[in-house]
Amino acid sequence: MNYKNFNVKRTAFILLFGGLIIMGCSRKPDNNWVIYSPGNQISVNVGLDDQGSLYYSIRNHSRLVIDKSPLGIVFEEASFVNGLRFLFKEEHQDLMDSYQLLTGKRRENNPEWNELNLGFENPDGENFVLNFRVFDNGFAFNYEFENTEQQSYTLTQELTGFKIPENSDAWMQPYDTIWKWAPAYETFFENRIPAGTPAPENKNGWSFPMLFHTGTDWLLISDAGMDEGYTGMYVDGNPVEGLYTLILPLEEEAMGVCPSRPEINLPFKTPWRVAVIGDNPGTILESNLIFHLSEPNKLDDTSWIKPGRSGWSWWSESDSPRDFNRLKEFIDFTAEMGWEYFLVDANWNEMQGGTAEELVGYANSVGVGIALWYNSGGPHNIITEAPRDLMHLEEPRRKEFSRISRWGVKAIKVDFFQSDKACIMQQYHDILKDAAEFRLLVNVHGSTIPRGWERTYPNLMTMESVRGAESYKFAPGFSEYAPIANTILPFTRNVIGSMDYTPVTFSDSQFPKITTHAHELALAVIFESGLQHFADSDHSYRNQPEYVVEYLKNVPVVWDETRYIDGFPGEMVILARKNDDIWYVSGISGLNESRHVGFHLDFLPEGNYRMDIISDGADDKSFSFNTVDFVPGHDHVVHMLPRGGFSAVVTRQ
Repeated sequence: MNYKNFNVKRTAFILLFGGLIIMGCSRKPDNNWVIYSPGNQISVNVGLDDQGSLYYSIRNHSRLVIDKSPLGIVFEEASFVNGLRFLFKEEHQDLMDSYQLLTGKRRENNPEWNELNLGFENPDGENFVLNFRVFDNGFAFNYEFENTEQQSYTLTQELTGFKIPENSDAWMQPYDTIWKWAPAYETFFENRIPAGTPAPENKNGWSFPMLFHTGTDWLLISDAGMDEGYTGMYVDGNPVEGLYTLILPLEEEAMGVCPSRPEINLPFKTPWRVAVIGDNPGTILESNLIFHLSEPNKLDDTSWIKPGRSGWSWWSESDSPRDFNRLKEFIDFTAEMGWEYFLVDANWNEMQGGTAEELVGYANSVGVGIALWYNSGGPHNIITEAPRDLMHLEEPRRKEFSRISRWGVKAIKVDFFQSDKACIMQQYHDILKDAAEFRLLVNVHGSTIPRGWERTYPNLMTMESVRGAESYKFAPGFSEYAPIANTILPFTRNVIGSMDYTPVTFSDSQFPKITTHAHELALAVIFESGLQHFADSDHSYRNQPEYVVEYLKNVPVVWDETRYIDGFPGEMVILARKNDDIWYVSGISGLNESRHVGFHLDFLPEGNYRMDIISDGADDKSFSFNTVDFVPGHDHVVHMLPRGGFSAVVTRQ
C-alpha cells in the first residue's frame, strides 16, 4: 500500500466531509464499526458512545476475549477522549506482506490481515486516525496524528485499556521497583493468578507481555512498532473489574534523567497495542505478530549479520574479564566447540596479562568473534561497572565503535538502561543504527522488552528483559521457582522476541539449581536467542557425556520454523524447531513429580526418520541416550524426572 497517497486521500476525504457538514448534510454519522480477520475468525467491534468516547471489544469465534474497553489519548495541548466526532471510515481487505527474519522463531513470514482506519475530530477541531489491523491470530491498533499548526504534542496519558473476561487466568510479570539495577523486566512471572489481581504491594504495576486464558481462549497482550520519540509504557497495578490500563514510566526512573512525558514531533503514530489470540497456547508460542507490525528492515546490507552460539566466562568466573590468560582458555574451548562468538563481560578495560586488542586478534585467529560489554550510562545510572560513559552520546559512541571495529570486534553487549522513558528508548535506536554502520551485532541487557526491533535493525541479536540464569549467583528463591518460570517464558517473554536467558548451566553457583541436567540442556532449544550464550565453564561442559558435548557443538540458533507440540504455562512445554532439514525437539517440566510424557510429530512429511534422544538419567545430574527409528504418527514416550527435560534431534533417513 502507498501510505503517502493513502494519507493524501484521507486529507481530501476530511475536507470533503467537512464541506458536506457545512452545506447542511443532516445524515446521522455512524457510531459503530466491525472488522473481521481474513478467515472471519477474529472480529473487532469499535464504538463511539453518547459522550463521544471510543471503545472496542474483541471476539474469537464469537467468544468474547476482550470486553468493552476504552480508547483515547491525552496531550498537554489536546485531548482525544470525549466529544469526539466521526469523520471517515476506510477498509482494506486481504492485505499481505512478505519478509525474512535473521533471528527468531521463523525465517520466512507472510502475514495477511484486514485493516480499518477511522478518522475522528475532537471538540477543538483537531483530528486523528484510529488504525486497526486484524489477523487470524490476533489484532492490533494505534493512534495516528498528522501535521498541524501545533507541530508537536507532549504526551500526558494514553487511556487505552484491556478488559479481560471474568474468571480468566493470568501469567503476569510485576513491574520492577526502582533501585540501582531496575526497572529491567527481571521479576518472575506470577503463575496462573486470577485476572484482575492487583500487583504485589512493593511493585509499581504490571509489565508487558501479559498472558491470559479465558477458559476457552488464549491471548497475549504487548506492543510493537516502537518508533523513535515515543515512550514505553506499563500497566496500572490495580485493575478494576479486569480492566488493565496503561501508565507512563515514573519520573524517578533513570535517575530522573529526561521527563516521563515526552514531547513528540508531528506527524507520528503511537506503537501498536497488540493481542495474539488463539484457541490453544500453541498459537501464542508460535506467533510472530509482533514482527508483522514492526517497521521493515532499515539496513541496506545484512550479509555480515551472522547469529550464533557464544561462550561466556562471567557466570562461572566473574573476575575473568580482567584476566587475559584465562580468557584465552575460554576462547580455545569456544573454538573447540565450534561456537561462533565469545563474550568478554564487564570490566574488560582493566584486563591484566595482555590487552583487549590482543585478545580480539587471538580470538579471530582461531575463528571466534569477540563481543565486548559496555555500560549504557551516562547520567541515567550510577552503576560503576565499566567501560561506561561511552554509549549515551553520539560522538564518544561512534569513536568507540570505530576503534573496536578496527580491532575486529564482532558484537557489543550494552547494559543497565534502567527505564522506558522516551530518551532511553531513543538511545536504543541510536546504538543500533551506529552499531550497524560499524558492522557490530548488538545484545542489550538491563533493558526494555523486545518491540519488533529485530526486524527493523537485524543486527539486534537478543535482549535480556528476563530473570535468567545469572540469578543463580544473586537471588535467593530463584532456584526454587526457575523450573516453573522456564515453562512460562516460551508462552510469554520469548514470544515477543529473542531472549538472552544465558542457559545450560550444569554446575552450581551461589544458589544451587534444582532442575535436572537434561532440563538445562533442553533450554538451548526451548529458549530462542539470536546469540545464545552458554553460561557454564569450559571445565563443566567438558565433563559431560560425549553425546551431550556433541549436541552442544551442533545445536543451531537460526530457525526456519517453530512448532508447539504440547504444554501448559507453569507446568510443561514441548516444542520443535527446524534448521534446514533437521528438527530439534525439546521438552521441560516445571512439576515436582516424575512423569511419562507422550507426544507425536504429525507435522512431518511421510517418510522414515531417526530420533536421537537425550533425556533424564537415574538422577538429576545424569543423562540417558536412546535412538528410535519411526514414521510420522508414531507415539513417542519420554520419562522425565521432577523438573526434568529432554532434547531430541530428528533426521530423515
